[in-house]
Amino acid sequence: MSVKEKYDRLHKIGKEIRLLVSFGYFLEWDQETFMPKGAIEFRSEQIELISSITHREKTSERFKEALEALIDLNSGKPHYEDLDDEQKANLREWRESYLHETKLPNDFVKTFAKTASKATNAWAKAKNNDTFETFAPHLQELVHLCRKKADFIGFKEHPYDAFLSIYEPGVTTQTLKDLFATLKPFLSELLKTVSRKQTVDDRFLRGNFSQQSQLEFDKHLLEIMHLDPQHSRLDLSEHPFCLGLHPHDVRLTTHTVCSNFMHSISAVMHEGGHAIYELNLPVEQYGAPLGEFASYGMHESQSRWWETMIGLSRPFWEFTYPKLQSTFPNPLDKVNLETFYQAINRCRPSCIRIFSDEISYVLHIILRFEIELAFLEGKLEVNDLPQVWNQKMQESLGITPQDDKEGCLQDIHWAAGLFGYFPTYALGNLYAAQLYQVFIQTFPDHQDRIRQGNLTFIKDFLKEKIHRFGKQYPPLELLERATSSSLSPEPYMNYLKNKFQ
Repeated sequence: MSVKEKYDRLHKIGKEIRLLVSFGYFLEWDQETFMPKGAIEFRSEQIELISSITHREKTSERFKEALEALIDLNSGKPHYEDLDDEQKANLREWRESYLHETKLPNDFVKTFAKTASKATNAWAKAKNNDTFETFAPHLQELVHLCRKKADFIGFKEHPYDAFLSIYEPGVTTQTLKDLFATLKPFLSELLKTVSRKQTVDDRFLRGNFSQQSQLEFDKHLLEIMHLDPQHSRLDLSEHPFCLGLHPHDVRLTTHTVCSNFMHSISAVMHEGGHAIYELNLPVEQYGAPLGEFASYGMHESQSRWWETMIGLSRPFWEFTYPKLQSTFPNPLDKVNLETFYQAINRCRPSCIRIFSDEISYVLHIILRFEIELAFLEGKLEVNDLPQVWNQKMQESLGITPQDDKEGCLQDIHWAAGLFGYFPTYALGNLYAAQLYQVFIQTFPDHQDRIRQGNLTFIKDFLKEKIHRFGKQYPPLELLERATSSSLSPEPYMNYLKNKFQ
């Protein structure tokens, strides 16, 4: 068998595995959008089965033999020199994935998937009813399973490193501690300074705005972003999300709040940024690592880029505001553009992460990071979470949630078992700021282009710098290649200072 035949065989198996993953994504999407709520037990069994089958295939002897024919599993050295750089990168990532998956027993994968499926349903009910006590047993079980998962995966210094190796390879717990030690005092002080100075009256953003009108404008935003409607769709869910089943099939959702249309606008541009990344991944690499996104933090950099650096910019609204005024003439026909721009960029502490301003956003992530460390280290009991959450909110943001619904129950992530995921949101902001710094240097006329409604050059820039590579490079290396500088909090801090001071 030739090298090409061996590689094609491995890629074929990889594609079959990726199809199984997409089935799981579809079940998750349906659970959060259209599934009858009474079907959760049946859906949990489906997810348990597909997770088990997927894991079994990822660790199968068939996959191992195909992989070993091309690369040494112990050393990571390819057997053939005539493989190109993309093929070598795929082999590197396939090997890393295989070694990771074989550390997790199949029974554990099934249990974890079923527990998380039930927990997400329990979380949604607890959030709607503001009853943390009904969700607490599910969270307790997930904390226990996450501790076991960290032990299975293994770590050198901290159990949290095991999860970071999944979501953001190359980043460690100590890396985050160092970054957050710089960012936390800077953000807290900047928030106090800016919120004291801003005096704009933003009450017009709150009112009674129909869900249908909001969704119509949301779809208009996706058209401006040039999100292909033939390969994507927008629906409603309790928590906004985006799932890429294939570069030709991406599902995104939003959550409307009738009292404030900006919530859904922010969510749609955020998830739209994720969707653009998924749609721009090289389709010929589907089933191989180079057909997947670089990391969760890099994915988040794309969504925060569109949500904040474009979606909260003056040039963008110079083009878009007339359409918004026609959608919501009462009260926007009496509000000029400058007032609207100042209002949507008003900085004041918010209890809800996804609706927080640009300055306080990362403070929300640092809070969750500290709580996750405490859970894994056994320093925090689940029943004490609401109290500790509220204390930390008061310390870092100066506010206290009025209930658990806008406090510790606001996010779906822990219910889904996604420990170690939240820091990728903070890293996404840092990555985005470094990319934006290069972007404005590359396109000195970017504001004029955006003002005219031309956003295709933004997509092209991000595709050239990030999307087209898939997993060819680890995230920190990809960032350095794209920006000619290593990860630093400085561009993000400078971006915020330049905008708000």
